[in-house]
Amino acid sequence: MNKWYIFNKKNNYKENLKNKNISKLQALILANRDILDPKVVDSFINPSLDKLHDPYLLPDMKEAIDLIVDTMEKGESIRIFGDYDQDGISSVMTLLDGLLYFYDDISYDIPDRVMDGYGISDRMIDEAIDERVSLIITCDNGITAIEQVKKLRENGINVIVTDHHQVKKEGDSEWLRQILPDANAVINPKRLDSTYPFDDLCGAGISFKLMQALYKRLDADENYLYDLLEYVAMGTVCDIVSLTDENRIFVIEGLKRINNTDKLAIKALLDENSWNKEVTAYTLGFVIGPCMNASGRLSTAKLAVDLMLEQDSEKIITYARKLVSLNNERKDLTQEGLLKTLDIINDYKLYNDDIIIVHTPNIEESICGIIAGRIKEKYNKPSIVFTESKDRSILKGSGRSIEAYNIYKQVYVLSSMLESFGGHPMACGLSIKKDLINDFRLKLNNKSPLKECDFETIINIDARIPIEKISLELAQSLNNFEPYGKDNPKAKFADKDLAIKSIDIIGKNKDILKLILSKNGRDINAIKFSAVEDYKYLVDKFGSNIVGSKIDAVFYPEINEFRNKKSLQLRLIDIR
Repeated sequence: MNKWYIFNKKNNYKENLKNKNISKLQALILANRDILDPKVVDSFINPSLDKLHDPYLLPDMKEAIDLIVDTMEKGESIRIFGDYDQDGISSVMTLLDGLLYFYDDISYDIPDRVMDGYGISDRMIDEAIDERVSLIITCDNGITAIEQVKKLRENGINVIVTDHHQVKKEGDSEWLRQILPDANAVINPKRLDSTYPFDDLCGAGISFKLMQALYKRLDADENYLYDLLEYVAMGTVCDIVSLTDENRIFVIEGLKRINNTDKLAIKALLDENSWNKEVTAYTLGFVIGPCMNASGRLSTAKLAVDLMLEQDSEKIITYARKLVSLNNERKDLTQEGLLKTLDIINDYKLYNDDIIIVHTPNIEESICGIIAGRIKEKYNKPSIVFTESKDRSILKGSGRSIEAYNIYKQVYVLSSMLESFGGHPMACGLSIKKDLINDFRLKLNNKSPLKECDFETIINIDARIPIEKISLELAQSLNNFEPYGKDNPKAKFADKDLAIKSIDIIGKNKDILKLILSKNGRDINAIKFSAVEDYKYLVDKFGSNIVGSKIDAVFYPEINEFRNKKSLQLRLIDIR
């Protein structure tokens, strides 16, 4: 059974109550998310472009802009090195589109996931040298590319690294030193010497800050600059960074522009997915984003970039259909790979380990991360899924973690066993010699700091609210907290002793629980999706006497619109 906890951040709440510009509900919800600084609160409640931070606060920003301007003035070539995931694609497009406003000797390269692997490959370096590129700008990668940047510099190529991943460090808490690539400029808010106000930007967010600084330096069209937020919003949502501070502004402003976009590529992707309603953060994360991601997983991420750059409407439709087809193929491969992985976990009882590490032969290495995420969700344990690379003696894998386990920090201690490694607290990518995986599994689990309570599914509740006090106005006011995501989950409430006045299990798959709940003379509709187990629970608990029985529930109020009529209902999260 899930554990329920009501947030008890009274000091935070008292602090926010001092702010006369917000309501008590806003003060409570923001307090529960540790958002207290008046400037950050204001940015959250009243997000606007004028609240973006000065890009020149980032380390090396001036040096980077000086170099870009100098390269353009000399008429020399610039190449962007990106990554093959959605954030990498968004980062490339932010830089490409942003720079093309001023200059046309711009090209890009993205590694092939299988042939090149993550980051700057030898092929990319050799081609840049052969083609006499003058300046490389990395995006969403490069912070750990020590040798690659060194080779580029030795061959006369200037390098600007823009990245958001963890910086390599050595030493301990008393003496800690960062190891940066020897680039002309390294722009990353996670640098130890960074004083930038917000460090959880995605790769596309860092790319935008570079363009923001350039447009400021050259006094260029701000409207064109802010149109780049269409790409930035995609990267921000899909890379699951904090949806607070600047990221909240990026997504809100990006969605405004996407919903009025003149970009034929975005329109075509929406059309091919039969999306004919408002584009939301959900659309970015679960419709557009996966299509772009699928290009880098099963083909080449250059397909997605070429789609965005294409001007011919017929070619755009062809590209969009290809991406949707690749995403459908990816879904099938993921389901097949997930079933294989679950069989192995069950056969070897790997679910007993604190950290589930599994080698699943003969699956696409590009879907290891998705499968690891599904395993993590099922067992609520950190999970790493490996499969064979093109070199059959090397396994490549991806890990996904839970809040209680910093997977980057924990795996980094064993990085000497690995062929490659990178990531952040909640996810990582890595490769290892096949004959070392069992030793790696044992060592990582032996040093696990996790306790039994860390594996429990916890539901954090913002407040207990009697259902008779819930109104359409309350549900409407909660919409102002969107978009939801990391560090800004949808507000959850709870109430006790709710009488079941009616119950039904509906839907094509008979997995939607529909109830009327009653308390103190107030009846309210409630609904729960994927509720087969919940229905069984009620049957087992109450037998034939479900109607009239009482339950406790965690929920959020929402507005149900049917035939242009609005009504209030509760979306149930958990019951007991």
